[in-house]
Amino acid sequence: MAILRKNPELAAPSSVSRDTNESDYIVHSLTEVCFFLNGIMQEKSLISLHLARNSHSAILSSILAVDLQKKLLVLDYGINETLNQMALKSGMLRCVTSHNRIRIEFDCNNLQHIRFEGRNAFSADLPTSLKRLQRRNFYRIATPVANPATCVIPPLRQHEEVFLTLNLLDISRGGMALIDRPDTDAPLEAGMTLEHCRIELPEFDTIETTVRIVSISMAILSNGNTCSRIGCEFVNLSEKSGTLIQRYIIWLEQQARKFDTKSHF
Repeated sequence: MAILRKNPELAAPSSVSRDTNESDYIVHSLTEVCFFLNGIMQEKSLISLHLARNSHSAILSSILAVDLQKKLLVLDYGINETLNQMALKSGMLRCVTSHNRIRIEFDCNNLQHIRFEGRNAFSADLPTSLKRLQRRNFYRIATPVANPATCVIPPLRQHEEVFLTLNLLDISRGGMALIDRPDTDAPLEAGMTLEHCRIELPEFDTIETTVRIVSISMAILSNGNTCSRIGCEFVNLSEKSGTLIQRYIIWLEQQARKFDTKSHF
């Protein structure tokens, strides 16, 4: 059973460490950059293209194509030709949009005017990095009850061989909340670091990472039962694992939308 402590610093659930640097929110992997850009394109999200030397002027646009082989990004042409020409003369734009409730920023360089599928468009080099402005408030999503994601924790005591498996209550790219069973006698406490934890995401894959317990509080489940909610943050999560979690979150949202659509018929 998790041990509750009245430490005000650990009382509030948090999925991001207080000493996290801004660099932790910058994606450098080209594959992951393209994953986000394709998601923005598929959602048809609007993008504000800010002129490099005049942040008060912006062109409203959207992503038309992401070409990984040619390392090319195609953006919709603006309706204001004066701003379009200013952007082309500058050759660089600061792009701001949102994806799955997360603010996204990236730079477009080598901006050019092209024709794409019979219309005017901008082309630019694929961004070498992308910033996700989540700060301390990572977007959390509840995990399914019927087919729950689980966290397998290695033995906490010496000479033990029993692994502890707990269901996830919710998950974000920065951390997760676990549901502690009443019959658990594992000495879980806020501040503990748990290495080699296996997070099993149904329909996806398994992640192995280190987690740190940042808070333990009482929670009421949908069935009315009470349990201990163990708030955890991921420690040194790899980009590959982070991308997998992001895709799992997007999949859960899509499943929720499908269920919501069917419930209206």
